[in-house]
Formats: sequence, structure tokens, C-alpha cells
Amino acid sequence: MKKNKSIITLSIILLFSLSWNAKAQTKQTMQSRIQSMNEETDPEKNVVSMHSIIRDFKLDMVNNSEDIDNLKGLVAISFLKAGAFQKFEVYLGLISNKFNQTSYLNFAACDLFERKINLDYAKVLAQRTVELYDSYKNDPSARPVNFPLEDWTWFMRRAAYPYYETYAEILHEKGEDKTALFFEEKALKGIDLEDAGTSSVSLYTALLASQGQEDKVYEILLKRASIGKSSLDMNLRLRKLCLKKMGSDRTSVFLDSIQRNINNTYKVKIAKKMMINLKAPDFSLSDLNGKRITLASLKGKVVVLDFWATWCTPCIASMPAMEKISKAHPEVVFLFVATGENGKGAVQRVASYVKKTKFPVHVLMDIPLKGTPELFQVASAYKVDGIPTKIVIDRKGKLRFSTTGYPSDTELINELEAMIAVAKGQ
Repeated sequence: MKKNKSIITLSIILLFSLSWNAKAQTKQTMQSRIQSMNEETDPEKNVVSMHSIIRDFKLDMVNNSEDIDNLKGLVAISFLKAGAFQKFEVYLGLISNKFNQTSYLNFAACDLFERKINLDYAKVLAQRTVELYDSYKNDPSARPVNFPLEDWTWFMRRAAYPYYETYAEILHEKGEDKTALFFEEKALKGIDLEDAGTSSVSLYTALLASQGQEDKVYEILLKRASIGKSSLDMNLRLRKLCLKKMGSDRTSVFLDSIQRNINNTYKVKIAKKMMINLKAPDFSLSDLNGKRITLASLKGKVVVLDFWATWCTPCIASMPAMEKISKAHPEVVFLFVATGENGKGAVQRVASYVKKTKFPVHVLMDIPLKGTPELFQVASAYKVDGIPTKIVIDRKGKLRFSTTGYPSDTELINELEAMIAVAKGQ
């Protein structure tokens, strides 16, 4: 679902940027007030904010219809998050453009699905999303007035993916796999499965398997595994299918040969395109037990730093893969640097997460910079501009690799395996 919400959020931001033509400073002021609405938990206060923004910036339905639509959408979503579904429907109905309504319908369905709240209503919203999208996807008059035709055509092709897949995910959750497969295939139409997101391929193959299409599942999973773009769950399902087809001995040899090829490919790619040679900045941080850890004390060992936060969804999603690779390399020091944990109770918040999940094992607490508490000491020293970020340091204290983001379980594992091997001089 993360990708769905990212696409929707991007489209909303795009609409604002296209329709608002004021001076940059005024625009920023308006955006800051919109951001405040995003952060506000009281929907009634957002109603007041919406009216004040319309008044203060002299928005009108002719020249600023998209801005006003999106303000109404923000109010609608705030009512949804508060559980006031009737008022959500009221403000959703006030949105004049069908395109904007579809975006907020899908956003609402995603939100309920992710929070596992009222899945019956989430299903209704997702169904309404695809029905509304289907009603105007080929109608040029549905294009917002300030949305360039070229951008509109591109977006309408891309919009099918999140809208149909959200509905497929919810149907799958409710056990309606046959219908879910129909809509997931509509979502993936025109998308090369080699390039599709891991979560999409995982859902698609699970739905195919539910309908007895094991041969197609095997073909897709094998292809994804051979290019290093699967997940731990997908690898497990592939192994089970291989066992059915060729027995345990041949399965192990077969899958091991695939992994060796991937490892060699990644080593060449890593060594040629990603390796750097800088002195790793020293640091001194406390772990959750108050023990000080310095990089200098770890000289002679390969060190992996994982910059993460409890509020970072991709960071949390990458933890199973990080657990697997850390267990496979007891000779490597894995340090999980909790950064960006602002406010009181940061240590307790991180410790609570670790206690609940039993991982990560060795966590260090990054320290806010004096005067600029939004920045943190070690993350700044390593020029971390997004999390999760993995840093690999060799035995001599040289920073060899820095990689940001979380593509998939196996891509992360393959990448780190290659980085560790290079850092160890293998």
C-alpha cells in the first residue's frame, strides 16, 4: 500500500502546484497552512482552516477550483480518520471534479485498509473508486482545467494501477480471491512483471495460486528470483513449488546456482558503480542500556550501520531482511542507529519497539544537534538525507558503501551481501 499512497499524494501535490500561480512566498505560506491541516487531528478545526484559507487567499471556484477541491478532500480525510464516516461522505460529495473525488476515495480506502478499520466500508470505497474511474477514464472533459493534456494522459494510464490494486488487496483480505485476481490483472496490465513492485507481484502470485495456476506462479517467481527481485515470502513459495517439481536434492542445487549467479552479478555491479573510499567519521553513541559505543573501538571489523526510525515504514519493512543477513554474518558488527526520534521519550519509544519485535538487537540512539534539533549528529556526519540508509565500513575504518531506500527483501540482502564481501576483500 505504500506505493499506492505515494502515487496519490504526488498527484494531489501536482494539482496544487499546477493550479496555484501566486508568488513563491505566498505559495509557501499557503502550503504551510495546508501542511498544518494534514497534521491536525480535529476535523472541525480543519473545516475552519479550509474556510480561512479560501478567504485569506481569495480562492474562487473559477480560477482555483482544484485548490478548493483538495481543501475539501483534506477535510473529508480528517473526518474519515476521526471515524466520522457520514461527514467524510458529505465533504467528499462537495468535491466538484470526478478526478479529485477518485483520488480521495482511494486514499480513504487505503487508509482504512492499512489501519484494518471497517474493512467492509473500505471495500465499498475501493469499489466506488474503480467504478468512478472507469466512468471517466476515456472522457477528455474530466480533465481538470489546469492539468496539461500530456500530463493527464500519462496520469490516467498510471492511475489504473493504484485504484485497481487497492480494490484487489481489500478483496483478497476478505477472501474474495477470484474477483481480486480480476482486478489485480487490470492493475498490472501493461506493466512488465520484472519491473513491478515486489508487493504487487507477491499479491498477484498469491491470487494466481488461490485459483490453481501454479505453473504460472512458478514461472513468475523463478524469473523474479533469477534477477534478485523477490521477497523472503516469495522465495519460500518458490522453494515449495520447486520441491514439488524436482525433489529436495535437485531443488537445493538449482536454487543455490541461481543465488551464486546473483551474488556474482551484484559483486560486479557494486564494485564498479557503488564503491567509495572515504574515512568513516568516528562517533560515540549510547545503546539502549547506556553503554557507549565508538567506531574507533570496532577497527578490524566490518561494520554495517542501519539508520532507521520507529516512525519510518520502509525502515520497519526492511527489518526481517536485516535480521536474516545479520544472523548470516556473526563476524560483522551490525549497529542500528535510531535517528530522527524527536520529542520526549525517544529512548523509551525505541526500546518499546525493540522489546515488542525482538529486533534489532544492537540499537544506538543518535543525538540531536544543538540549535537544530531536527538534525542528528551521526546521521549528519554520514550525510544521511533519507532513511533507511545502510552504511558499510571496512576493517580499516573506510566508508565503502552508502545506500538509501528499501527495494525488496532479496534486493536488500543481495546488495548487502555483495557490499560485505567487497568490504572484507573477498
